[in-house]
Amino acid sequence: MAHYMAELILTGRPVLVIGGGQVAQRKLRGLMPSGACITVVAPHLSDEIAQLVTTGQLEHWAEPFTPTQLEPHWSLIFAATGDGALNRQIALLCAEKGYFCNSADGPEVSGFIVPAVVRRGDVTVAVSTGGLSPSLSRLLKERIEAWLEPGWGELAQLFGAMRQTVLARIPHAATRYRFWRHIALAAQQEQRFNQQTDSRAWFENKLDRHDY
Repeated sequence: MAHYMAELILTGRPVLVIGGGQVAQRKLRGLMPSGACITVVAPHLSDEIAQLVTTGQLEHWAEPFTPTQLEPHWSLIFAATGDGALNRQIALLCAEKGYFCNSADGPEVSGFIVPAVVRRGDVTVAVSTGGLSPSLSRLLKERIEAWLEPGWGELAQLFGAMRQTVLARIPHAATRYRFWRHIALAAQQEQRFNQQTDSRAWFENKLDRHDY
């Protein structure tokens, strides 16, 4: 069965991370930019996580894991302790309650899998092997990082800023789709991701000249 890939909007949503060591630390590095309201459950914290708590970026419950901690509603749960058996146990408990849980040691019992991610501003590319081989995912991520030029993020911002202009100029949906494909291909062919000067003028010129 294929997994369904999605980008979750977690701003302001409650997320529980169980664990305070290196595994939890890796999960938090990906979570922190999302704007989620994160609670960490662990008797002890790594220096990096403790700093996030000290600066008010995380809530900390300084206690071992207990099933009662799952009772509040959580949008996502991460079982990220250093104990593989405990991580799988937490994931199974979450499955019983209908919660989405990622187990660091049990993809087969997880409700979701965290892909390897490459970001260039607002452009995100994710790589997953369905939990079968995290090391292969990381290797593919490194290859994509070497291939994906930094300027694509700025180009995505330009396209986003021009969406309403294009909508007003090209009201027909199918024609608008063809234009967006045309402008994206033109950006690739002309390497606009490496040419940030006069980008809006370049876009408007393409819009004026496009035969739609």
